[in-house]
Amino acid sequence: MSGSIRRRVMLAIVVFVLVWPIAHAGLVARYQLDPWEFFGWSMYALPGARVQVLVEVERDGEIHPLRAMGEMRQRVQRFARRRNALGLLVSTEPLAREIFTADSTIDAVIIVTREITLDRETTRLVGHRAQHRHERHDLEASDS
Repeated sequence: MSGSIRRRVMLAIVVFVLVWPIAHAGLVARYQLDPWEFFGWSMYALPGARVQVLVEVERDGEIHPLRAMGEMRQRVQRFARRRNALGLLVSTEPLAREIFTADSTIDAVIIVTREITLDRETTRLVGHRAQHRHERHDLEASDS
């Protein structure tokens, strides 16, 4: 490797090490990525993200918790792990589609995510709850 190429490679590494922590902090703040993932230095300033996922289903107007066993339970857990690491970049729609495919009697799927994050203004840990409702007829209409 010639001296010119070596210098360029070293310069690129130095620039990356200087810029990435700022970019990573911005990604964590905007998309709620896990600050402990992706070679991030935000992990030194924020608690690790922990997302809890609750799935409820509606049949004939009644809402009940999803009784996920076997493969479906693994799918919900896989969604929770991905949501934990990638935050808002992970959509709830694919999980809802999988649930509708597995059980044709379900009219709607409600996916509730709960997580604890750091409030930057008060520096306190606060809980966030988000509810995502997917209707079978809406997803089927978007497929057509």
